[in-house]
Amino acid sequence: MNTRTRWVLGAGAALVAVVALATLFGGGGLEVQVTEVRRDSLSVTVSDEGRTRVRDRFVVATPIAGRLSRLEVREGARVEAGDPLATIHPVPEGVRATAALRGQVEAAEARVSQARAGLAEASMAREQARREYDRRVPLLEMGAIAREALERAEQAAEAAAARERVAQATLATAEAELRSARAGLIGTDPSGSGAAPVAMRAPVSGVVLRIHEESERVVQAGTPLLDIADPGGLEVVADVLTSEAVSIVPGAEVVVSGWGGEGVLRGAVRHVEPEAFTEVSVLGIEEQRVNVVLDLVDPPARLGAGYRVEVAITVRHEADALIVPASALFQRSSSWMVFAVENGRARARAVEVGARARDRVQIVSGLEAGDEVVVFPSDEVEEGARLAARGESDA
Repeated sequence: MNTRTRWVLGAGAALVAVVALATLFGGGGLEVQVTEVRRDSLSVTVSDEGRTRVRDRFVVATPIAGRLSRLEVREGARVEAGDPLATIHPVPEGVRATAALRGQVEAAEARVSQARAGLAEASMAREQARREYDRRVPLLEMGAIAREALERAEQAAEAAAARERVAQATLATAEAELRSARAGLIGTDPSGSGAAPVAMRAPVSGVVLRIHEESERVVQAGTPLLDIADPGGLEVVADVLTSEAVSIVPGAEVVVSGWGGEGVLRGAVRHVEPEAFTEVSVLGIEEQRVNVVLDLVDPPARLGAGYRVEVAITVRHEADALIVPASALFQRSSSWMVFAVENGRARARAVEVGARARDRVQIVSGLEAGDEVVVFPSDEVEEGARLAARGESDA
């Protein structure tokens, strides 16, 4: 073996030794992503989709059945209280129905005449019975008649008075039936006062949101015609899971996004409705949900009713919390753990978790501010493993 060969072998052995020492004392560790534990504010929110609606909606409906004229307003129009909206003409009855109604009126008029005659007869009988009683009083004082005769005259006068009261009640009943029969004729005679059209007016000032009946047609009483509301009185309704709704309280802060404009809108929870409902998710799972009603602080003019929005309701806020990414946590024996980085090696630590946000978690105990933890620890990270750490910015 010549000198050159021995030199090459010696240099190779030295290089292998250097690599081994570098691996043992500094290089060759498992490459992981680490982050520093720090203090920051933490807000826990319940997020879901919602929709806008007007707070006070007034539905204008027809007061009577009749022929509705074409509405005088359009959707989006501003109306003031008392402005005319439409006119409705009472529907005339058919010929046969009208004849039947007129027959009922004539029969009622005959009963009134009969009752009046009966009342007149009863009144005369009462007056005659009273006169007979008055004549017998002095005869009794003179001893010309017995007391029993006077008592019979008094009883006859009282009976006649009772029959008069019955006749009066009979007349009142007949007159009421006549008024009812005549009311059935309202609208049957176009020249009569009963066929006068009914003007429908706006009950409040606002904007016409929706028109249910625009064209002229015959409608029944109570048919909805249009909706009026104040567009400035917007609110948001979000249906959330009941398991999340129990932590929502009135007055909680709300951030509304995804409404189509720039920035986010602020609001607050007004109330959580007391009754939940069942809804089937897109995966076919039945969920119990409940509506949460939110007030917007300053709704923009471009935001209308029925718009889809995304809401985030704050249910807990920690102003100064020890924060780690949720991806740093893993469970072992029902305990939450993290891999802390100590002198370049992985050390498993049990931690106590507090508030949990979507991607950040509060650590109550087990870590200190300034500690470094492994993010997204793989199965290759073990206790005491040498790590080649890189920060979050290098991910």
